[in-house]
Amino acid sequence: MVAVGDLVRVPYPICVFDSSTLGTLVELMVRAEILAGSAGRLIPSRVEPDVDHRDIVVGEVGGYGALWLQVKGTTHADGEGRIVAFANYPADAIPESDRLLYLVCLLDVQQHLLARTWLVPSADFNRLAYREHDRRPGRVTLQFSCLASGDSRWDTFEVARLELGARLEPLVAALGPAPAEELSSLRAQLSLAGSEAE
Repeated sequence: MVAVGDLVRVPYPICVFDSSTLGTLVELMVRAEILAGSAGRLIPSRVEPDVDHRDIVVGEVGGYGALWLQVKGTTHADGEGRIVAFANYPADAIPESDRLLYLVCLLDVQQHLLARTWLVPSADFNRLAYREHDRRPGRVTLQFSCLASGDSRWDTFEVARLELGARLEPLVAALGPAPAEELSSLRAQLSLAGSEAE
């Protein structure tokens, strides 16, 4: 018999989050990992409103280098043992830029941490993701589907959460400041994708 106040371990998550709450929680945890993991040399900021597939902008302190993260999170593998995340776009406007990376996260709800993360440049994500035709004409869903036990398609992109900031630092520095034409092009791509999602 369990007494009141005793801690009880259960083999399943006791918290169920709607997608918006889960997204916010994962983004907050990602921001903390980047800030701590870079020893404060990178500043991650949430992009508001979230309409153009850029959840977090990561900028370097004392410089103008920046990149954007599209963050996807889940709390469990699916019935086939896969970590799955989706991104839906107009078929002719899938965003791609050296500055845009996908970060897929497996959240351990009981331990309150990002158990696993995959950092995937948008060009690689667009090339490797499975494609599903949407029921809406002219749209496509890109599916990250990674066997949790090991998946040659995605394993090279897995990054330990404590290494996330250190992995992003040289990327941000190498990209340097975004030229106006690059920002305009990316903004146009992402805004088109975001407006057509509504």
